[in-house]
Amino acid sequence: MTANLLDVKNLKTYFFTRSGVVKAVDDVSFSIKPGQTLGVVGESGCGKSVTALSIMRLIANPPGKIVGGEINFNGENILDKDMGELTDLRGSKISMIFQDPMTSLNPVFTVGYQIAETVKRHRKDVTNDQAWKRSVEMLDLVRIPDAKRRAKNYPHEFSGGMRQRVMIAIALACNPQLLIADEPTTALDVTIQAQVLELMKGLSQEFGTAVMLITHDLGVVAGTCQYVNVMYAGHVVESAPVKQIFESPAHPYTIGLLRSIPRLDEGRGSRLTPIAGQPPDLSNPPVGCPYAPRCPRAQSRCLKELPVLQPVGRGEQAAACFYPN
Repeated sequence: MTANLLDVKNLKTYFFTRSGVVKAVDDVSFSIKPGQTLGVVGESGCGKSVTALSIMRLIANPPGKIVGGEINFNGENILDKDMGELTDLRGSKISMIFQDPMTSLNPVFTVGYQIAETVKRHRKDVTNDQAWKRSVEMLDLVRIPDAKRRAKNYPHEFSGGMRQRVMIAIALACNPQLLIADEPTTALDVTIQAQVLELMKGLSQEFGTAVMLITHDLGVVAGTCQYVNVMYAGHVVESAPVKQIFESPAHPYTIGLLRSIPRLDEGRGSRLTPIAGQPPDLSNPPVGCPYAPRCPRAQSRCLKELPVLQPVGRGEQAAACFYPN
């Protein structure tokens, strides 16, 4: 059995604010194997991005702090590493694509320079010419036309989709073992979304890179990922292979998400069923199951006890629910 590349155990990341302690990520556990693609889905504010930033140790302190758990990468706990070790790890072994490529790229440097800078930082024996050549190779790899000329352009001279390709080029320049993509298709039109996702999928297969894909779009997960974690209120409430999630969702929240998106196999005029209510305030979460106030199946036990993620008897599928589907 292949050992896990990333093994997150009981991760807790809290934000200490004037209005109270916000438990953004509360006791989250999951793993990713080499070459595997894991999708992380859920509503805004459920803890997806905070989980990713915790893995990269990029939580702003104050107000945020990782208060518990382990983040094991290749068998070593990232939380035990000093800043020098983290700097060597980021970009070389673990890379991240952030949500907004315009704010992630430096506007005063050419895109070629920014890719070359990453290469030189992690490969000490590389010359300036070799790093620039690698920049052009990466731009060509992510299918930017006339890469040699475009490497000398600045971020504002690229479209949103092209800037996202540049971010992918930077992230993959040093052949990382794990790529974390935080909503990489945000604000892109549907056609460009499909191109970027297909590009990421192809490059992942070519380099054998494991991918953690954060998104709110279940359609993206269906076409890209092998496994999926559904998050709600700082918890993983369901985990399963992608096919199983779509064929037989177990948690009421997952069922609600699937019912609230259009389906090709339903007739014209079919009505979507939104999830009633609002997500809980994580600075003052409800007692018991955090989804209980919105759940049509909630019973008295759900209002008193917090369910834990456990198998539901369908292979690798697990759900944090007392009364799974």
